[in-house]
Amino acid sequence: MNGTKLAIKPFEIKVYDSDYSMAYSKIFKLTEKELCIVFHGDLVGEKDSVIFKKELSTSDTLLQLSNIDIRNLKEHYENPCIEDGSQIYVSVKMDSVIKNVQLSNYYEENIGKAIELVNSLTPKEHTIWYDKKILLAQMEQCGHDTIE
Repeated sequence: MNGTKLAIKPFEIKVYDSDYSMAYSKIFKLTEKELCIVFHGDLVGEKDSVIFKKELSTSDTLLQLSNIDIRNLKEHYENPCIEDGSQIYVSVKMDSVIKNVQLSNYYEENIGKAIELVNSLTPKEHTIWYDKKILLAQMEQCGHDTIE
């Protein structure tokens, strides 16, 4: 052992990607150890099923995610110029603290890193739409300050 192993604190980030018109959700659960995607049918009698699972190796991105200060996350971020569109619900757990966040057509950098990692690990048909360029451009057009 060379002693340079990254010290990643345990965390859990759940992203809820729902399609209400089709009566289902995909729940993306990311921890410091694995990514798991669960299909959750909203019809009576449907059972949840795991549609993707992957063990993760230690990485700089996981280290960054484990160090998110969830006290600084707001419960709701929105672009008030867009009524519909991207609605992302996220639950972040660090230690015993849980923070629930709703993103309405809004790019939040910490959540963006988590979603980018999830999308880089999953098959294309299970990726989450959360386009940084488009969301930041829409926020700027609306008069919001951008992240960068």
